[in-house]
Amino acid sequence: MEKLGSIVVDFFAHGYRVSGNYKARQRPLGDAIYDNTTSYLMVEDAYFSTVTKPADITASYPVATIVKQNLSLALTGNTDDALRRDQKYGSYLGLKLIPVFITLSAFELKGSLRIPGRLDVRVILSTQTETFITLVDVTVRSTYKTDVTFTGGAALVNKTHIGFMGLQSL
Repeated sequence: MEKLGSIVVDFFAHGYRVSGNYKARQRPLGDAIYDNTTSYLMVEDAYFSTVTKPADITASYPVATIVKQNLSLALTGNTDDALRRDQKYGSYLGLKLIPVFITLSAFELKGSLRIPGRLDVRVILSTQTETFITLVDVTVRSTYKTDVTFTGGAALVNKTHIGFMGLQSL
């Protein structure tokens, strides 16, 4: 259940999903995940389940710590919840949506990269220092149990966990 000033987020790592409430009033989720000066996030009302049986709650806790380095992805229902402050208040160059297919160790993702008009998508993976990339209109499928899928408005994906990335165009 979503609390006032909080957003519901699904975090995925090591074959598990943690669903919890992130206090977005203090700091937007996108800003917190992209911040290289902190290594973790705190969520409230956390429910743990395996990715292959997401309806079976393994454990629940009032508070959980999410270690960003080990996080494969974070999935939100609303696109704006995952965007950094600078991504919300656009660029005068306009935005491009580039359809992508990404593989992680336990997932495949289909969605779109939302990038400034003149930025080459190769720059995002090779020279930008951020650890995460943001996809919008995302479908996440478990590679261990392909009938298990998750959808959301946006996903924050850990670039260090990406195995392959297919692009619709450059």
